[in-house]
Amino acid sequence: MMLVAVHPWDIHGAARAGLATAWINRAGGAYPTHFTGPDHTVESLGDLAVVLARMSMP
Repeated sequence: MMLVAVHPWDIHGAARAGLATAWINRAGGAYPTHFTGPDHTVESLGDLAVVLARMSMP
């Protein structure tokens, strides 16, 4: 299970609940250091698809 979101507070909550996380950083800003960081940071859904495809390869 993975939460994909653009809002750092959503990523933080999901990570604290034990989910894998991916942050779509559309604006190019810095991730807030006071939140639990994402497992993956990408700029678009297309970029996330590439990351996920690499994860599934043996």
